[in-house]
Amino acid sequence: MGDNRIDVVVADDDPAVREALADLIDSHPDLELVGLAINHEQAVRAAVDHHPRVVIMDVHMPRGDAPSSVRAIRDQVPDARVVALSAHGERETVLNMLAVGASGYLVKGTPAEEILEAIIRAARDQFSMSAELLADCAEPLRRAERASWRFEDLVGNRLEDSFLELLGHAPCGVLIVGPRGRIEYANAHTRHMFGYSSAELRDKRLRDLVPERYRTASEQLIGRVFTAPSVMSGRRRDGTEFPAQFSGGHLQGRQPRGVVFISDLSQLRAAESRFRQLIESSPDAMLIVDTSGRIQAANNRTEALFGYDRDHLIGRAVEALLPDQPLTVSLREWDDSLEEPVGHSMELVGRRSDAKQFPADVSISPLRTEEGLLTVLTIRDITEVQRAQFVLERSLELLEVTDRDRQALLSHLVHAQEAERGRIAADIHDDTIQVITAASLRLQQLRRRLRDPDEQRVMDKLDETLKLSLSRLRQLIFDLRPSSLEHGCLAGALRGLLEQIRAETGITYRLEDRLTAHPPAETMALIYRTAQEALVNVRKHAHAKTVHVQLLGLDDGCLVRIVDDGDGYNPLEVESRPGHLGLSLIQERAQIAGGWCRIESEPGSGTTVEFWVPLGAPPGASLDPADSPEGDPQP
Repeated sequence: MGDNRIDVVVADDDPAVREALADLIDSHPDLELVGLAINHEQAVRAAVDHHPRVVIMDVHMPRGDAPSSVRAIRDQVPDARVVALSAHGERETVLNMLAVGASGYLVKGTPAEEILEAIIRAARDQFSMSAELLADCAEPLRRAERASWRFEDLVGNRLEDSFLELLGHAPCGVLIVGPRGRIEYANAHTRHMFGYSSAELRDKRLRDLVPERYRTASEQLIGRVFTAPSVMSGRRRDGTEFPAQFSGGHLQGRQPRGVVFISDLSQLRAAESRFRQLIESSPDAMLIVDTSGRIQAANNRTEALFGYDRDHLIGRAVEALLPDQPLTVSLREWDDSLEEPVGHSMELVGRRSDAKQFPADVSISPLRTEEGLLTVLTIRDITEVQRAQFVLERSLELLEVTDRDRQALLSHLVHAQEAERGRIAADIHDDTIQVITAASLRLQQLRRRLRDPDEQRVMDKLDETLKLSLSRLRQLIFDLRPSSLEHGCLAGALRGLLEQIRAETGITYRLEDRLTAHPPAETMALIYRTAQEALVNVRKHAHAKTVHVQLLGLDDGCLVRIVDDGDGYNPLEVESRPGHLGLSLIQERAQIAGGWCRIESEPGSGTTVEFWVPLGAPPGASLDPADSPEGDPQP
């Protein structure tokens, strides 16, 4: 054991209890967890391997029995001390554990502070036992005719050391009162509770430890076989009083004596006070209701919410506040159930003292007490919540209408753009290309009339320039309105664009079309223009060797993925510069269409552009070549 810390092994077959004990030990600065075990065999092995100072061990575990495990640990690790822990406290089991050398016996449910204290006490070779076990183990002293013990062998000068130690470390106060009513023994807890030393308490009477108003009641505790717990006040050496619970019994022997158990209720009263403060400080109305549906307590917020004085509410049926409601909570079923009851909530209607009603959220929680099962009702006025919910629903409806309007606007915008592109393409085809074609024909006629070779060469160059102009105009017509797109072939339009890029830059491509649905004309045009913007960026900036384009059907929409092996870039640096709006336009187009866009890139690793748009037909007129006033131009 280094740095004076107490090494501890925890043995328990229940995972939740085992982990809770481990966390409890880890939280204490003077304790160190060195081993865990889930059965008796592992408990002994862990003790032998780690040589702990204390083993805290569940009594009922598989693969062995507790007394044998304690003997094995004490034989093989003499310095180890065992503190027994059990969900049960049968007297025979307790005595068997004490007989084989256990340094303490606690029942599960003992407060964490007492468990930690028991471990520390065991490390000091001191004994610990839960109060209820102490009282039960002392029962044979009250029935000497059925036991082999004699009181005279245990009390006074003939008290055995083990019994004195048992009483000395009890977590409650214990007094042994002689036949003359004088105190013969007081354990350490009693001395601390009342502020007296052992010598000062000896020969005092029990009535000297309570205020005068309780003296008669205190004397009635002595001389009876057993008395039920009675709440009185104890009086300390300095004259101050504290709430306490007294119970007594009769120890038979040649000279019958009495035993008195005393519990300080100050902490319990403090906990009750904190509970009341918690209820009073709650922002919600809180009621405590018994199994017959009668109100037992109400906080200030209940008075404000319902308009009743709390004194008027006590004893009334809860239906006075929640009338004609499906309050289908069967408290009797809760009371009869072997399982721990679980609370729930429901929306009901509350009624104030002026008969006005309001929507209420009611949380229903069971509360087990010594008097039986009670129910805590937490009631909140949700008028504003429902009003806000109504406003939210209306807002959502407005957003849906706005979204439909946005889709209609997008449809008309795409339709107008494509119609304008078609008109420009038609103008180029019907006017500019025709004029340049006529000029080329006249130029060829003029060339045939020339005889001078130099003049013919000039005409040849001029003819090549006109042909290049025609080629570029035809490409412009394709860019404005691809013929494949007009005929409903998105993949064909993209293939034509990729072929153009390959011819101009040498970038090879792979087009993968796995789109089975047929997009509406407006959506197809938007997908093509968005992909065109991304591919233009590849052609101008990427310095790529290959580009991979995929058309995929995903979630009732079209996913387009464009991946190049170019230089890549830092999106945060590039997209903020003037003149680099292409990628931002891609994102905006996808978002306007009700979709999304994702761009990934880094220097030296190429770029991936993904965008998704829904394929549902947007409202508005569909894009059809017949709708264009300029007809269907053919380059």
